[in-house]
Amino acid sequence: WEIYTMNPDGSDVVRLTSDAADDERPGWSPDGRQIVFGSRRGGNPDIYVMNADGSGLRRVTTQPGEDYAPQWSADGARIVFRSSRDGNKEIYVMNADGSGQTNLTRNPADDTGPVWSPLGDKIAFSSNRAGNDDVYLMNVDGSGLVRLTTSPANDFAAAWSPDGGRIAFRSERDGNVEIYVMNADGSGQTNVTRRPASGRGPAWSPD
Repeated sequence: WEIYTMNPDGSDVVRLTSDAADDERPGWSPDGRQIVFGSRRGGNPDIYVMNADGSGLRRVTTQPGEDYAPQWSADGARIVFRSSRDGNKEIYVMNADGSGQTNLTRNPADDTGPVWSPLGDKIAFSSNRAGNDDVYLMNVDGSGLVRLTTSPANDFAAAWSPDGGRIAFRSERDGNVEIYVMNADGSGQTNVTRRPASGRGPAWSPD
């Protein structure tokens, strides 16, 4: 796996990374000048940042555990990610240069899939701390934890609407994986796909 960019119509494909190890899960900085991604080139999964043209590559995590799924904050100052450095999957935040790495969840369960709210004041993530995967919400310092879904089936892969008012997510509550949308407080959970096939990777249009 390598990181590429292209125009929205598929033209002008440019390869940005060239390494024998896998490079994956790229994310643009809000100003479009940098890309954060995960790579195994250091021997285990770590997080790297590079300029939008592939130059200026730098490794920003160096822990022996698995660091994965990075995402920029709305102001570009911080990055949230998942790490297993404490023996299980936890949600961490750090400054964009890799400094100030802080565990926000500190729970023996697995916490995964962190995503910043558009305003940068909340982080949504998935956790199996109640026995199965559910979507949770917390402040950016780890306080104010709220469980948004309570289905006995798995709910995960949260994606914020651009205005911060809604969250899309994947759910197995209907016997297969469907895409649901709910309000940011967890109310109004609605199946928007209703298909026998699996729904994956929900993403919002800019409006």
